[in-house]
Amino acid sequence: MDYIPRRDSVFVGWAKILLGYVQTRLVAFNIPDTIFQVLFALFTAFENAYNRTLDANKGPVDIAEKNRTRAAFEKALRSFIKAFLLYSPFVSDKDRDEMRIPIHDSTATPIPTPTTYPEYTIDTATPGQLSVHFWDEASKRRGKPKGVHGAEIHWEMRENEPANEEDLNNSDFATRTPRLFSFTKDKQGKRVYFCLRWENGKGEKGPWGALVHAVVP
Repeated sequence: MDYIPRRDSVFVGWAKILLGYVQTRLVAFNIPDTIFQVLFALFTAFENAYNRTLDANKGPVDIAEKNRTRAAFEKALRSFIKAFLLYSPFVSDKDRDEMRIPIHDSTATPIPTPTTYPEYTIDTATPGQLSVHFWDEASKRRGKPKGVHGAEIHWEMRENEPANEEDLNNSDFATRTPRLFSFTKDKQGKRVYFCLRWENGKGEKGPWGALVHAVVP
């Protein structure tokens, strides 16, 4: 939900509280006075235009001017709040509460170690190419689980089936599916083994999926 009030009457009152609070704390919040004065001038223009719309004799020109000045002030206000109030180390959560602006959680969300493995199919429709399509075994849809950076791929062209995934001598990494492997013409008809596992942004790895193989078309 947007923290800025939609109704003009509420917006004016809310902005007055915020600007009044900031004005007495410019030094404490490390905000240049020149920047604040530009913002305050935009607010004054909007407030004056809004007050004219309260007159019984208001016309479409008055309403258009109120809308224009509100848009200009609100755009500048959002940028100001983001730059100087939302994330500033000089502004406390108590200050943000007093100004009625959001309090953001500064604690980083932990990245879980992958617990599932990729399932995958190998497309052999194009001569000289193997396309590895992978997805999460838990979701049964193409894509990565939450927190996963990509899939580590061990592979090797060989005649005999490897004892396990660690016997595959080549390593690759894919952040998107499919991962395309291209081979020269002399490799056509050769068997390639693959095995995949998820890896998160910290380099922590999940369990391996099944060993699969395909013949280069």
